Amino acid sequence: MEKGKSTVMLSQVDQIDPTKVRILLCDLDAQSCQEILALLCKCSYQVAAVWSATQVVDTLNTQGPRAHIILADVNLLMANDARIMRHIMRDHQLQHIPLFIITRQDQVSITIKGLRLGAADYLVKPLQHDELSSLWKCLQH
Repeated sequence: MEKGKSTVMLSQVDQIDPTKVRILLCDLDAQSCQEILALLCKCSYQVAAVWSATQVVDTLNTQGPRAHIILADVNLLMANDARIMRHIMRDHQLQHIPLFIITRQDQVSITIKGLRLGAADYLVKPLQHDELSSLWKCLQH
C-alpha cells in the first residue's frame, strides 16, 4: 500500500467526517499530553492517548493499525536511536499511517531527522485548536 494512505476507509475521501478520525497521541509529558488530548477532543476526534514508551509500544501493537493519524512527541520517537520511529516506519500495518512529530522550536535538528525517517510533518508546541482541527485533511491525499 502507498505511504500516506489509510487502510481504513472513512466513507468517501472528499466527505471525511472528522468525528470518525482516530488519532493515537503519544507524549512523554503527561501534562502536555492532557492539554493536547483536550484540544483534539474539542475537534471531535476519537483519541487514544499514551505517555510512556512502554504504553506506546503496547498501543501501537494493539490499536496502532486502527489509527488514522499518529501524533507523537519527538523525544519519544527519537529515543534509543529512533527505535519507536523506526518500528512505525518498518511495520507494514503502521507505515501507511501519517505520523506527525510534536516538537518545540528548539528541537529543529532532531525533528528534521524524524522527517527524513518518514514522518509526514511536524507540529510545534504549544499546539493550537486551528491546526489540530484540520489534521483530518491529510487523509484526503
